Amino acid sequence: MERGVVGARELKTRLGAYLRRVREGRTLLVTERGEPVAELRPLPADTSVPATLLKLSGRRAVTLPLSKEMPPFRPIRSRGRTLAEAIREGREDRF
Repeated sequence: MERGVVGARELKTRLGAYLRRVREGRTLLVTERGEPVAELRPLPADTSVPATLLKLSGRRAVTLPLSKEMPPFRPIRSRGRTLAEAIREGREDRF
């Protein structure tokens, strides 16, 4: 892992650029008047399934379920003939 040294004032001025470097895997030693005061390093990657789903949900790539149970299935009542009857009628001329 690459390690760089940056002063507190420089870090404050260009925080976005330094955070990008940390995301890339680099570690930064932050100094104030030449004295080390902090270390910025990337967090370990969380590869668990729930964390991945939460990330995808944040990007609106998936929708998380609101409840754990699905509602009971209620068949739709139709007024006309059944689908099977309509298919058979459509195929009568072939057989």
